[in-house]
Amino acid sequence: MGMGTALSAKHAHPRYLVSEPTVLLKQVETYMRAALQSAPQSPVSNSTRIQEAVSHHLQSGGQRLRARLALSAGKAVGLKEDDCIILAAVVELLHNASLIHDDLQDRDEFRRGHQAVWSKFGSDIAICCGDLFLSASYAALANVSKASALSKMYQTMHHRSSEAIFGQCADLSITAEQMHLEAYIAIVRAKSGALLSLPLELVFLLSGQHSALPCTEQACKDFAVGFQIYDDLLDLDVDQRQANGSGKERNALNIVSVFELMYEGLDTSFDPKRLAKDRANEYLLRAETALTQLPFQSGAMLSECSQNIRGLLNRLSY
Repeated sequence: MGMGTALSAKHAHPRYLVSEPTVLLKQVETYMRAALQSAPQSPVSNSTRIQEAVSHHLQSGGQRLRARLALSAGKAVGLKEDDCIILAAVVELLHNASLIHDDLQDRDEFRRGHQAVWSKFGSDIAICCGDLFLSASYAALANVSKASALSKMYQTMHHRSSEAIFGQCADLSITAEQMHLEAYIAIVRAKSGALLSLPLELVFLLSGQHSALPCTEQACKDFAVGFQIYDDLLDLDVDQRQANGSGKERNALNIVSVFELMYEGLDTSFDPKRLAKDRANEYLLRAETALTQLPFQSGAMLSECSQNIRGLLNRLSY
């Protein structure tokens, strides 16, 4: 299934982010590095190895979708520029912590053409590196200008992180035979959707737009499902090879395989790829409808992504 990686540009899929990156992204990168280096340097021998791993992972880059969402929404609702940069760095630090751990659990040796942290530095360093990213994200959030909002923001970070962790645990333990459509969707919504909604939720909490939170969660989780199905269709051949035994420690589950299991043995003609494509369109359109309800057009960037993905999806020959 690769649920944690679809929204992370792990593979060289067609671009769905076509807007030019904001100039603030460079400041976000700088802020991320500063947050990771803000702790007192340890005199313990060989402790610098973790900083090497941090730098190596950051060099792999990425589209920084969550940072862009925070910057775009923050600007739309009128947050200070410094606060926008902080929130963008917070969500990217948290997301990258999950990527480092995800690569280790999946035994994926490369991320965006670079060796994964665990592959280059070993599993133990990868765990510590991911933990450092996680810790730095909470430290970075403390610097926002409105201290009175921090309590709810920290709670929301924990809730979304927990949700993603539970989704990851389910993904790691579920078998192909146990995977049905409802389980698939629930895991995607938790594992991918939770950290995708966080940038917008933090923006709304800091700006006092609390009424937008329920709609934000639904929109982002629906988008995550639609995107994951699109990614599954792109990765179908690879996932099916893994499911048939490729030497990896666990199989890759795919929405097409879920539909095939659902209809196995039934006397009916169906096209699982067509069903998957239709379902992806359904979820993406639902997300776009919800995003239009967010204040000050703050969901415009994610809506653009969704529209672009639907265009790419509909060009697939299924």
